[in-house]
Amino acid sequence: MATDRIDVARLGFGTAPFGYGADGGPQDGATDPEALLRACLDAGIRYVDTSSTYGPAETLLGKARTLHGAGDLRVCVKIPRWAWPEGVTDALRRLRLTGVDTVMFHSAVRDEMLDASMPATMTRARLLARASRTGVSTYGASDAGLALAQPWANSVQVEHSILNPSVVREVAPLKRPGQELIVRSVLCRGLLSTRRPAGAVPADAEGALVALDRLAHRWGFDDLAALAIRFALDTPGVDVVLIGLASLDELAVACGAAAHAPLTRGQLDELATFDRSTSDWTHPERWPVPA
Repeated sequence: MATDRIDVARLGFGTAPFGYGADGGPQDGATDPEALLRACLDAGIRYVDTSSTYGPAETLLGKARTLHGAGDLRVCVKIPRWAWPEGVTDALRRLRLTGVDTVMFHSAVRDEMLDASMPATMTRARLLARASRTGVSTYGASDAGLALAQPWANSVQVEHSILNPSVVREVAPLKRPGQELIVRSVLCRGLLSTRRPAGAVPADAEGALVALDRLAHRWGFDDLAALAIRFALDTPGVDVVLIGLASLDELAVACGAAAHAPLTRGQLDELATFDRSTSDWTHPERWPVPA
C-alpha cells in the first residue's frame, strides 16, 4: 500500500526520545539524527518539535545539515519557563538557525497564560524566534481550553491517545480559524508500543493493553503503535500528530500507520471503550520520577 502523503505530512518528528536515554543522552539504539531527519523528510514529514528539556536534542539537530537545507520544514521550539523568553536565542544558537516556524512556552499553566505581561512577552518571543506562530504546550483540558482562548495562541500542543482522548474531545471544538492543535504522547510514552517501559503499567491495566493489541492485529495493523498513530490521525480537530522517533524502524511504523485506511466509525466507537482518562497511569506526566 502506498503511503498517504497527506497523512504523512500531518505527522511530526518529536525529538523527546533523544533525551530519554541514560544520563540524559539519546535513547539506546537511537539512529543518528542526521539520518533520521533525512529519512523523515524523504517520507514526507515536514514538522519537527524540540526543546532544551529533551537532553541534547537541539544540539544534535543543529549538527544535521538536512535541517538547514529544507526550506519547507516547520520547526517548533519549546522554551521552558526558566528560560522564557530569552532562551529563544540560545535555542536558535544550538539549532544553528536564524528563525523557526513556531515558538512555544513549554508546559504553561493557567496563571502564566493569564499574566498581564504574556501578550507582550509572546510578541517578544515571536520576534526573537522570527516565528510565524506562537503558542503553548499544556496538560489537561482546562489549560488547553484557556490557551485556545488567547489571541496570541496560534498553536496549542496537548496530550492525546486511545487511553486518554479527553483533552482533544473537549477542546477541539474551541479552535478558531487559523489555530492548530498539535498532539503528543499518542503512544502514551511507550505504553501503546513495543517500547513499553518496565514497571509503568499497574496490573489492572494489562488487560486493556492486551485487548488493544488483539484489536490492532485483527484490524490489519502490524502492531499496537500503528493503531495508536492511526487513531490520532483520525481524531477530528487534530492538525499535527507528534511521534517521538528514535529509529528508522519507528519511522517505518509511523509511515505504515499513515498508509493504513482510516478507522471506521464502528472501530472508533470500539476504541472509545478503552478511554482511561481518569486513571493516572494513562498520564505520563503523573508517573513517578525514577530515583
